Amino acid sequence: MKIQHTIGRLIGSSLPLLACLLAFNLPLRAEDTAEKGREMVSNLEKIDEMIDKTVKRLKEAVDNLTRISTESDKPRDAFEDFGDSLKDYKSTQADLSDRIDHFRGIADSRFADWEKDLSKLEGDLKNISQTRMNKGKKEYEEIDKKVRTIGAKLTKAVDKLQEVNQYFTTELNSASIQAAAKVTDAAKKSADEVLKTLEGIKTDYRQLKADTSENKSKD
Repeated sequence: MKIQHTIGRLIGSSLPLLACLLAFNLPLRAEDTAEKGREMVSNLEKIDEMIDKTVKRLKEAVDNLTRISTESDKPRDAFEDFGDSLKDYKSTQADLSDRIDHFRGIADSRFADWEKDLSKLEGDLKNISQTRMNKGKKEYEEIDKKVRTIGAKLTKAVDKLQEVNQYFTTELNSASIQAAAKVTDAAKKSADEVLKTLEGIKTDYRQLKADTSENKSKD
């Protein structure tokens, strides 16, 4: 009888603790899932900002490169500005690349959790959630494919701009500027292709954000 009383006391004293643990743990799992969704959107917003910054830096580099030829009588200032803006562009591009790599892990985790959550649903709600997840995941995969493709264009553009910068480091005068006109134009064209591609990628990321965000998109 004493043993039963002791067991009863232990069970009775444990019930509030068990109730607290259950009440604490269940919301956390749901909250973790929601937090990953918010983290995904937050990173999409950061990518959007970084694409704008990358575009701005690249345009500055191209503008300063153009100044070298238009100010060929005294090109030194334009050349130094070109070197500085090219350096800024390369740094910003590297930051953007790192952010996109980071986002991949977040997006993969988010869609994996979403897939697990579907097992807790049934009927129409499960079908609705499945359709939304499939749409968002397909958009993400298509965007990521484009982003991986743009890597080659980014490298090509940087290499061409860097080549021009190195050339003018060796020789900078009206004659050398004129002689390098074709190569300079090719570098500008490569940069323009990157600018267009970046703008397209930004539009795609904004659509993904609109389709996966908890809040109505303001874009």
